[in-house]
Amino acid sequence: MLSSSLLRPLLRTSLRPLSTTVTKTSTGLVGLPVHPDPVPSLKSLNESILQSLDRLPPCGYKSNALQIANFRLKTIAESEGSVDHIEAEIDCGQIEELIIQAQDELKVVDMYYENKLWESIHVPEEEFVEAKKVEEGEA
Repeated sequence: MLSSSLLRPLLRTSLRPLSTTVTKTSTGLVGLPVHPDPVPSLKSLNESILQSLDRLPPCGYKSNALQIANFRLKTIAESEGSVDHIEAEIDCGQIEELIIQAQDELKVVDMYYENKLWESIHVPEEEFVEAKKVEEGEA
């Protein structure tokens, strides 16, 4: 029979919360490493998207990108740092994939601005009014 002095360390180890004993070692996706500090990185990228979008005039792309970035920032704020909550709520992949999506979105905003793509798209007046409402936070 094991003495209680031998059992105590085993019990302490087995009663620790799982989150402190297990860390993510792989995304399971080839070429996509685990990000060392994903939540602050994702937050910063989405804040950068919002700043970049300020350069664009009202247009459909801007209103859609604003909605997505604001939703993701709201989700991050409500998550209290929980990667699982962020991934489940946003539902667009692992947090490392969300980071890549945000990095790509920043490139798209720059391309959209540099090429003035809002000028080449004819939008019916009613859609423009709706986009303007979303941008101003009325919708």
